[in-house]
Amino acid sequence: MTAEPARRPGLFTRHDGRDRVAVPLKDGVLSALGAAGIQICVLFTALFIVIIAVFVTTHKQPSQNAGDPAFQAAVLLSYVAGGWFAWWRLRRGRPDAFHAFTRRDASTLLYGIGGLIVVNVLTSLLLNATHQTKHVQTGFEHFDLSSKVPGVTALAVTLTVVSLVLVGPLVEEMVFRGLLFGALAPRIGVFAAAIIVAGLFGLVHGDLVLFPTLAGLGFVSALAYARSGNLWTSVTLHALNNALGAGVLVAATLRHTHH
Repeated sequence: MTAEPARRPGLFTRHDGRDRVAVPLKDGVLSALGAAGIQICVLFTALFIVIIAVFVTTHKQPSQNAGDPAFQAAVLLSYVAGGWFAWWRLRRGRPDAFHAFTRRDASTLLYGIGGLIVVNVLTSLLLNATHQTKHVQTGFEHFDLSSKVPGVTALAVTLTVVSLVLVGPLVEEMVFRGLLFGALAPRIGVFAAAIIVAGLFGLVHGDLVLFPTLAGLGFVSALAYARSGNLWTSVTLHALNNALGAGVLVAATLRHTHH
């Protein structure tokens, strides 16, 4: 009798998660919390310094607009600080989390894009059904990059794009998928871990209306990482998703500026 060929672990098995994304449970969870804590502390510290500096130099209350260059600079600084810690911890627990794209990664990316299209279509249907088509994600209700000084507007646009499309997705994927998902998947399975981390990802954004959308993004990103074992796939998906939102924000700003 000939031996049966070994079966490749499926996407939703514990073995698949352990082999491709695993990091030590305690280290992964604590590192994710540490990165988030560093980011929050740096953000509030930077904002406090900005507020004091603006008030001392202009004797006016600084802008509370999320599109203000000073605000965006503080956000970007906090992402860099938290991201540096997450990168350091992830490289210790999973040094191969980032690697060059392979054919499997490319096919995973295509599947992921398809998943995001489904998520966005379902989101549009949900927003229409609940009459929330004009809803703006929490934190961006009064978002405006326009300024009377063209150079300030250009700086605000640049900082926004870098933060939302480049640095933000990279840091969030390291924290949520690389560390947290990587810690849970080998213990409870890829599918269950993807659901839990997606729910947490949606909750931390503080927007109940868009919770299904954000959780859907987190779920698709987690499965993409589990299938490829390459965080660049989930980072790319996240960046593409954010690029759509950033494009809408920037376009609205430019229209407002021209008018």
